Amino acid sequence: MQLDSLPNELFLDVFKRLSTSDLLRAFSQLNTRFDRLIRNHLQDHKCIDLHATAKYHFDLFWTQLLPPLVTQITSLTLSNDINTPNQIQQFYSHGFTLCQFTRLQTLSLSHVHSSETMDKVLEDLSHLLTLSHLTFDTCNINHDWWVNIVWSLPKLVYFSFIPHSASPKHFYTPRLISSTIKSVHGFCDEYVTSIIDLTKQTPQLRYLSIRADNRPSFSDLSTHFNSITKLNLSFDIYGFNSLLNILRRIPNVTHLKVDMRNHCIDAQIWQRLIQKHMTKLKYLQFRTTFTVLADNIIIEQEVEKVVDSFRNPFWLDEHRWFVQCDWNPRSRKCYIYTIPYTFDSFNIDFQIYSKSTCAPDNAECHFERVRRLTFSTTSHTLHECLPLSHIHFSNIEHLTIDLSGQNHFLYNNDQFNPLAYADEMNCLNLLKDVLERNNHLTSLHFHRWPSAILNLSQCDIKNVLIFELNLRGGAGYDFCYTAQQCDQISRSTLGMQCRILTIDVKDLTCVYDLIMKMNNLQILNVRCRYDQPNSGEITIKENVREWLQNNIQSVSSYTRNPSRSTVAEGSRLYIERL
Repeated sequence: MQLDSLPNELFLDVFKRLSTSDLLRAFSQLNTRFDRLIRNHLQDHKCIDLHATAKYHFDLFWTQLLPPLVTQITSLTLSNDINTPNQIQQFYSHGFTLCQFTRLQTLSLSHVHSSETMDKVLEDLSHLLTLSHLTFDTCNINHDWWVNIVWSLPKLVYFSFIPHSASPKHFYTPRLISSTIKSVHGFCDEYVTSIIDLTKQTPQLRYLSIRADNRPSFSDLSTHFNSITKLNLSFDIYGFNSLLNILRRIPNVTHLKVDMRNHCIDAQIWQRLIQKHMTKLKYLQFRTTFTVLADNIIIEQEVEKVVDSFRNPFWLDEHRWFVQCDWNPRSRKCYIYTIPYTFDSFNIDFQIYSKSTCAPDNAECHFERVRRLTFSTTSHTLHECLPLSHIHFSNIEHLTIDLSGQNHFLYNNDQFNPLAYADEMNCLNLLKDVLERNNHLTSLHFHRWPSAILNLSQCDIKNVLIFELNLRGGAGYDFCYTAQQCDQISRSTLGMQCRILTIDVKDLTCVYDLIMKMNNLQILNVRCRYDQPNSGEITIKENVREWLQNNIQSVSSYTRNPSRSTVAEGSRLYIERL
């Protein structure tokens, strides 16, 4: 059966299940019929998500598909992340402004690092009178007045703000009162703004996600936050008393999620708190860490004592809230959390020993929300961490191996260490099992383990699709791949699949080889070490762009980010295959 023989209704039904980027990648410009169907779908669907759209399809969308629909679009997502660099600047360069989207209800912008671009966004924002949901994810805003623009939007219900590292972590107390905002995510309780001030300016607030790092205080101890029913809290050890002060003042909360560090959960304190001040609470999720410091205490007995405090009718029968505690006998560090585990990241830094108040039945469901898994350990203990015999992760998308301390896998070829090599291959075979068990995995990061990608090809990996590889060691870790090693990477199974590669290399010829040999590569984040004698570093930097344009015709755009490390500079190459 030929594709053209299928009815339009079937294609339109398929289109509903595809993102905008996948739709354009699969069906655009096949023929006039499919172009017309795409237009009809966009006109009916009215939701545009371009956060993973290739530049070619992005330009096609703005020049040919969007103009007739601009006043009908209700949802728009744009991103300047690693997959789509400068996308929001390109949006403006095509002559569009947010003001033109007169029916826009949902706007999501991410990774806007340019304050000038954000100024344009804020200027347009006040004209979006139909906007109900607004997200700024990793955006750089350096003004203190922008929050008043957000709070003045007449129909806004939901607002999420995750600041870029270069901008202030907080937003100032809005001067205006919003009678419509019900959900605020990413609020940071600091000295310039407090939860009390925020709730006064947002009387309809129902859901609040708050981070408190600077020991927030409450001058008005009589204040109660009666409107809040869902609360998501992130605290460190210094904020625990403030945490208790908050929880005593939210009598109507039904959903509570708490992320803490360096504090042992006391089941009796929490039970009394809930019974007295949070009687409507139905859903409780938490995670925290603590360390058993006293050498005279047997750590397993201490863990059993903590876990046993949650084994009473209040926790197990009345609410059916279960906990698990993992511990490291060497470092005496412990992790305790509710299960099912409801956070999207999980860190493993030791061979896990666990005790739980929950029966082992359906254990594979306890961690199904985890998307990011990190092994933070040493080369000497990695083999103990990788097996994961009793913890099952079924939906991992991003996997990081971070080796701290002295890496005994780093041996020179002329000083071959058979024991180190055997240890490394044992770890890589264990890693192979992890990769093959997680069929949702798309991103792999080797942090301070450069030989992993080179030797992993010997493990005969099957049924694994990794689209993003990060091979950069990080600050203070100086390793650059040679031309021979880059060739080996490009011919490996993971290298041939790779669409996004982050790497440090010896020279520009490595860049050329990677682009020409890795046929699926779309984004290359690369830093080059310049070892040529008799050449000034500045002159070489100025010639990078010209060299790339003269030697690699498939590079459609190029950005450069100065680096303070020993590697001369960082470059992001956006590759369009001709």
